[in-house]
Amino acid sequence: MQRFRHTTFTLFIIFAGFMIINPCWSQVEAVIKGKVVNENGSPIKNASIKLGSSDSRTGESGFFILKNVRFPAQLTVTHPLYAEYLDMVVLPEKRQDTIRVFVVMTGKEKELEEVTVSAEKIFWVYPRKQVNVLDFIVQPDGGILLCCSDKNNYFLRSLDREGEKTNETTIRNHPKNLYRDCMNAIHLVYSDSIYETAVVNNSLGIFKPLALSGIYNLLKSCVYKDDKNLVKYDYTNKDQRIEYTAINIKSKRSRTLYVGEDRTEYRQMKEYESEHYRADENLFHANDSEELKIARRIWNNKQYYELIVINPVYIPLFELNDSLFIFDHVNDSAVVFTKEGLRVRSFPIFYHYFNGWKNELVTNLEKTKVYACYELDGLTTLREINPANGKTDHTVKLEKHIHLINIQIRGNYAYYLYKNYLDNSIHHLYKQAIKD
Repeated sequence: MQRFRHTTFTLFIIFAGFMIINPCWSQVEAVIKGKVVNENGSPIKNASIKLGSSDSRTGESGFFILKNVRFPAQLTVTHPLYAEYLDMVVLPEKRQDTIRVFVVMTGKEKELEEVTVSAEKIFWVYPRKQVNVLDFIVQPDGGILLCCSDKNNYFLRSLDREGEKTNETTIRNHPKNLYRDCMNAIHLVYSDSIYETAVVNNSLGIFKPLALSGIYNLLKSCVYKDDKNLVKYDYTNKDQRIEYTAINIKSKRSRTLYVGEDRTEYRQMKEYESEHYRADENLFHANDSEELKIARRIWNNKQYYELIVINPVYIPLFELNDSLFIFDHVNDSAVVFTKEGLRVRSFPIFYHYFNGWKNELVTNLEKTKVYACYELDGLTTLREINPANGKTDHTVKLEKHIHLINIQIRGNYAYYLYKNYLDNSIHHLYKQAIKD
């Protein structure tokens, strides 16, 4: 049955080193002049400056100058005695040949204290070596629901705050994942069916399965629900256009809340399709080896197009505190609505231009904070975005493990799955303290 209510994450994000970007100026060459100083205002000599593909170093007075043509661009300033400085430079609303920046670097001791979480604050949540944790969901009461395998058997297990098992039930082999819908109901997903789970009479149980086809997509398309309204989305134009629709539950009236699309990407896909697509029947009607070779190449192009080239636009909607936020990464903007669907304001966003952006936002379970996810050389970094000013207030480096899976945040902890490098068949569940 349709059970809709909001699931997870939210927030808005900004990161403009200066002012609003105008797409018309994204290819305009600009001169960037800046100065680098320490916390006392003294200039820093020989700091390394990198802006996009341009490099420079500061002189005796801490000044630097360079040119760049692509904006927004990540500004990185490094020095052996100071913590790395990162910011985003964007073109001003009015065309300018020169952009000025001012960089204040902090000592490494302070940076390590504020950003790096010590190993003592990283915990093995479910320390049973033979258990493979396939997926998990953090719960509001402090517990965790696990989907796991143990000695060739598969289980749903609930844990308490201390990580001790409280309930379990056996399940079919080889589930795909757990999924929490917009009504906070949790489902166990297989390749052919989906089961709703619940705690009944202090026991963990699963309900009658439903065919996966249609139901799963229907559940995922609902991103918010309260007693009065429901918000759902639909993808069109080869997943390059997303439309959010607000539905009044009582009157059943619907209206378009927001439309986001990447017209350039869609046009390029259409051109690729017209050049490389042919009917699959070509493989069966080839008259000689040369025609068969051509038909196979066309078929390979089609598979590449459908499996690799087509990536849905990432324009998510999240609930944050008392508002709904839509983050339009295609158009570098975020739009804020009331929960009744009234537009409140909009602002530019640029955090997704930082190096290593994973095309992913994660909010905490309480729906009060949002983090942008990055991965460089396998190491994951979370940047918390301040909804008041759009600046990065807090950076968390999850440095103990690489290539983390399914990051979730509750309270002051980030939870994630990690594959043991000695045995890739085993996933372990860890949590790391997030220092305020």
